[in-house]
Amino acid sequence: MAGTKSRRPTHAIVKRWIKQGYGQGEGRTYKPLMYVRDVPSEGSSSMVHSLISGRTHHYLSRGEFYVHLLAEHSRRILDIREQFALLPWDETQSIARKLGIKHPVVPFTSTPTVLTSDLVLSLKRPDGIQLLAIRVKPTHELDARSYEKLLLERMYWNRRGLTWVLASPENIPMTRALNLAFFENAIRNDDVMRSGINIAEFTECFEALWRPDRLYIDILSGASAEFAVDTTLGHNLLGAAVWQHRARLDLDQAPLRHDGVVALTKQG
Repeated sequence: MAGTKSRRPTHAIVKRWIKQGYGQGEGRTYKPLMYVRDVPSEGSSSMVHSLISGRTHHYLSRGEFYVHLLAEHSRRILDIREQFALLPWDETQSIARKLGIKHPVVPFTSTPTVLTSDLVLSLKRPDGIQLLAIRVKPTHELDARSYEKLLLERMYWNRRGLTWVLASPENIPMTRALNLAFFENAIRNDDVMRSGINIAEFTECFEALWRPDRLYIDILSGASAEFAVDTTLGHNLLGAAVWQHRARLDLDQAPLRHDGVVALTKQG
């Protein structure tokens, strides 16, 4: 989509956004309330393709991006929706009045903000689908006003009988998240698909060359040479196997580095 949303919207503009379906829907047709282009960036925003949803996701912080990667790698997740609007718009305003809390407004305007959850996940369960709403916030950024805003969000989801959680680097598996980010470009990589190389066979070769004291780049170079490809493609071939749960790389022991040793799990 072209253009950027107004950063000082009137009530009428926000109503138009809602009518156009921003922050609503599901799957490939879902549109987040805000895109990366709509928010002033300090270098922490991210865009990442998802095999689960089939679309590109927009994240306004690295923390949100890391939670997305963990969800993307989970076998239980059926859908991921970011910047999910808490609608109807006037409901959170009503909750704020009842709690005696000032409802957030768009900076430099009197327009009430459309509150959002950073991510809403659809989880597969034996008895159906469970929705999980997530707010991503580092602990050191929490203050009295932050807690008021979090209370509004939690009360909105409590009314619907749904689970809401506050995620931070302190309570998510950051080593795994960082290792998934190490293979971010392999989530959907055109060069991998065009190569015609079987990623399972490449991964088996990598694992056959593995030794506990060998550096990642040395093992990767050896496997890449066996398939006559450069190490960039080799890295993405291995990464594709990681995203498809077909590699035995240990994602939880320590952050992966090209110049570091790697560990393998006993089971794939």
